[in-house]
Amino acid sequence: MNSFDTHDSLQDSPDNHGAVVNIVSWFLLICSSLLVLTRLGTKYGVSKTFHVDDGFIVMSLILCIGQTIAMSIGVANGLGRHLDTLSSDNIVAFQKSYYAANVLFVASQAFSKLSVIFFIRVISPIAIHRTLTWILTGATLIWAFSSIPMLLFQCDTPRVWDTIANECIDQRSIWDYINVVNIILDVCLIWLPFTVVWNLQVRLQRKLVVMSCFAARILTIAAIGWQTEESQKTPNRQDLTFTYWLLAVSMSLVQSLGIMTACAPYLKPFLDSLESGLIRSDDIRRRANATGKSTTGYGRQDGFSLASQSKHAPATPNELQVLGHPNATVTASITVKKTDSGGDWETGSHSSQVKLIKQVKTWKVTSSPGPTGEY
Repeated sequence: MNSFDTHDSLQDSPDNHGAVVNIVSWFLLICSSLLVLTRLGTKYGVSKTFHVDDGFIVMSLILCIGQTIAMSIGVANGLGRHLDTLSSDNIVAFQKSYYAANVLFVASQAFSKLSVIFFIRVISPIAIHRTLTWILTGATLIWAFSSIPMLLFQCDTPRVWDTIANECIDQRSIWDYINVVNIILDVCLIWLPFTVVWNLQVRLQRKLVVMSCFAARILTIAAIGWQTEESQKTPNRQDLTFTYWLLAVSMSLVQSLGIMTACAPYLKPFLDSLESGLIRSDDIRRRANATGKSTTGYGRQDGFSLASQSKHAPATPNELQVLGHPNATVTASITVKKTDSGGDWETGSHSSQVKLIKQVKTWKVTSSPGPTGEY
């Protein structure tokens, strides 16, 4: 039988902070899930397809869900309460759940970073940028594959999860390495998009909007700093269940901010700002142009109708008029020719000129006999 009451564990008190851990972690998970769904919906609405970066962010969210569940199991078994108030079964269950939560945390962080890296590869075909993304991908994988084994085998086998009664690697040293490299990677994920966006030939206001979406990752860096501070305050073995509650909250914040900031570039303002260069969302409008309708912007037509123009203005020498007899019939054949003066140039350009479509319209007017046979 547990040594504490379940009802009491759901209320915050000076000796029980488990409720805070649960509320914060589940609230952040809901926010992360909503932003991921918004990202996927926006992406599908624009391009009708998904890419590798979308798969990475979904995987990060799945791991975040698993980490939050593991953390909740830890709360149910004493996370946020003093160690001396728990039964031996509670302590074992807490250590196992916290062990799993730590591994899932690092894995979720890695996938959210890979999502941002591969998104940068999508928006920038420049060779140097693609090389830098491969370097960042390698650095992220090295960080993940070095951190996870340290967490998996932090203590002697077979009780690798037992950080209280077993011989273990110094926990502070492990988390110092994880957090410092995590911050360095996030700084790179802010710097690289800035170099991509700054060279675009768009207005400064649009550049600032785009860069602010990537700069939101500064919030993640600040949260990692808090997590590092809490990990330094936490003793290795003394009263783990109580002293870990703030560390658990900081981990949930870092994890969720990593996902949310990875989704920020997909929000509508960002797509509007990228309309002149990065995301070729004008492909749909070009298909409409191929059917004979000339459109610019969203739903605004540049073409004109002969019938509508003749109703609103009298005929002038420059307009189409009936030739000869008033009963004669005029047949007008219209030829629209599109000239693409730089197909290769347009494909390779990254400036705002990539959306220019040049058209030459030729009007050919012939006269045919009317019903009376006269012209």
